[in-house]
Amino acid sequence: MHDFKYLPISYSDPSTVFSLMEEEEKAWMQDLDWDYSPIRRILASFVRQNLLPGYVAVSGNEAIGYTYFLMNRSKGIIGAVYVRNTEDRQEIADKLLSLTISGLKDTPRIRRVEAQLMPFNGIDIQAIFSRKGFRYFPRRYLSLNLGPGRKSPSSRSPIKIVRLDVSNLSRASEILLQSYLNQTDAVICSDYRTLSGCESYLRSILENPGCGVFVPEVSFMGLEDNNQPCGFVIGCRLSNGVGMIPQIAVHPAYQGKSLGHALMEKALEGFGELGFRRISLTVTPENRKAYDWYVRLGFMESKDFGAFVWER
Repeated sequence: MHDFKYLPISYSDPSTVFSLMEEEEKAWMQDLDWDYSPIRRILASFVRQNLLPGYVAVSGNEAIGYTYFLMNRSKGIIGAVYVRNTEDRQEIADKLLSLTISGLKDTPRIRRVEAQLMPFNGIDIQAIFSRKGFRYFPRRYLSLNLGPGRKSPSSRSPIKIVRLDVSNLSRASEILLQSYLNQTDAVICSDYRTLSGCESYLRSILENPGCGVFVPEVSFMGLEDNNQPCGFVIGCRLSNGVGMIPQIAVHPAYQGKSLGHALMEKALEGFGELGFRRISLTVTPENRKAYDWYVRLGFMESKDFGAFVWER
């Protein structure tokens, strides 16, 4: 058993943290074909400025694992946990997450903590979250190979499909809010519960690389007769030839009218025209309607992960 030290990121040698982040970047690419470098560069900038809250596990002069978190008013968000593939990786992951969770819970203004973490190197993060009183929701990362053999749905929507207008997110936020009413995803992510939260979430997709880099050429909206949006899809680039659909939503009044199919097919067609070979998305299996639809479209499971929620 090694003797590990657990330090706040701000107390550690930045160069050792950078080395660990670069290794994590390779894991994202190896497991998911996801170019994590834009996110890594942002995190590294925060580390240089001593602005990234979190912890590092250190053995000698080497960083073995790290985790970081963010605080937004009364909500804490655990952004990642990564541990090198060592024999002690489970112990290290448990300790890092335990420190982070305890720190957030001990902060009086924090009323809720969310985490959606992609596990690497075989670590089990569900057990530690369960011991700390979090609710667990399975999530799945799905992928679809684009190519001549892919069958597209024959149904067509009478609703006009146009390029997504990003100048005004208010209507798209309303659609998102209504589409997630009473859905498990609104339990997992509190942003889905308010109009301001939905708009903040959509703006983050468009402006930040957390779900890949926004690709306007594959992002569309459906317009009702009065030219008001009633559904939309957003596409992003993860890496060379690999894209992601981080969000698709249809207003409940327009569900069941093939608008979702039309939006998805328009996005997939756009990805194909740009030379993308594979498209990914994430889904909560408990949302059976959405999960079964993605499977019918040809999406296949690539990786399981979890969402975890604690409320004071």
